[in-house]
Amino acid sequence: MLASGLGMIFFAFRRRSGRSKAGLGMRPGGWLYWIIVGLSGLTFALVVTYIVLVQDNRSVQAEVNQRQQFINQSIQLGRVNEALIRALATTAVSSKDDKLRELLTQNGITINAAGEAVPAASKPAAESTPATPGTAR
Repeated sequence: MLASGLGMIFFAFRRRSGRSKAGLGMRPGGWLYWIIVGLSGLTFALVVTYIVLVQDNRSVQAEVNQRQQFINQSIQLGRVNEALIRALATTAVSSKDDKLRELLTQNGITINAAGEAVPAASKPAAESTPATPGTAR
């Protein structure tokens, strides 16, 4: 009922204004038509650009997440490494194992009088840390 009432109002308006059904639409050669076509093309180009940027952002974010995971794992392994060296140093002192003491010294770890491991002058980070695959130094 409401749709037929709106249809009657539209039909009456169209008759009074003297416009036919074809006159209400856009003409393909008119300036309004070309403005709308240009805006549609611009919108399409912006959507394509947005999609490309989102995909690029996802790949960069995945790489950042991978690096962060590597850093977190390195910290955990550093703690395990330190505990292992302390245990080896304590064992070398308590059992008076010269071979174990020599092994620690060869790897840059000296043992003080209390039996604690003291790292010797460390190597530069570029030499001591292996490069991750896919990255250039």
